[in-house]
Amino acid sequence: MYPILFKDTFFVTSSFEFMMMMAALIAGFVVYKMAPRNGLSQKVVLDLAIYGTLAALVGGRLFHVFVELPYDPELLKQGIKSYYYFDNPIRILQVWKGGWASHGAFIGLALSWFIYLKKHKLNILQYLDHMCLYGGPFVIIFVRLGCLLAGCCYGKPSPFDKFEYILYIHLHHANRWPTQIYSMLYGVLIFLICLGVKNIQTFRGQVMVSFLFFYGLFRSSIEFLRADADRGIYFNGAISTGQIVGIIYLILCVVFYFYFNKRFPISENDMKNSQA
Repeated sequence: MYPILFKDTFFVTSSFEFMMMMAALIAGFVVYKMAPRNGLSQKVVLDLAIYGTLAALVGGRLFHVFVELPYDPELLKQGIKSYYYFDNPIRILQVWKGGWASHGAFIGLALSWFIYLKKHKLNILQYLDHMCLYGGPFVIIFVRLGCLLAGCCYGKPSPFDKFEYILYIHLHHANRWPTQIYSMLYGVLIFLICLGVKNIQTFRGQVMVSFLFFYGLFRSSIEFLRADADRGIYFNGAISTGQIVGIIYLILCVVFYFYFNKRFPISENDMKNSQA
């Protein structure tokens, strides 16, 4: 683990915060660069990247605080279940001490994008397809790399002691499932899937729905291997907040898939223009 990348008397750079910054910069660069190929405005895409990043930071923090409701880790070791933020609300503002939920980030980001695109009377689904394809996977990959360096979002004890970083990673005094690496890999896989969907796209919103569907599927599956309790777990650890939200994603994606397919088909002319 390398939770701190740089530290001196007055300045500290955590690996997770640095990777979040890299995620925003790289995803923003790619969506900006690819916008003309899809007939989209680079200015609009850049605005979406900036507003989305800010909304994701706020949404991810609020979701962690008010939905995941983590217990105080020190008191939990003593068998005392005391809510970390509600016992001392000033901790909500102490973002440098960690605590951020990707589902909340997605919700905040999606709301900011919808409001912006609606206000400027732009094609919402066309822009969302673009942002999900060329931005979403890169955010997943770099944020999870930050988790790996910080040592958070770790897995349950692994029964294996061979093939390090594939079947196990030594973390927190035990061999554990490398869930952070698995999450990075599903970021790559989602990108390849969405790229394939883009090439055969028949309606607006198809790429976005595919992104959210497979994100919910892969994220919910990996949750079975995770051991960090501060992400929110219920029914004696049977299900987590991430899995609940992932199931909601799956249901909504099935509904939206058929709705968008019926309401927003892409004509042959549109397909030729987008591939030009």
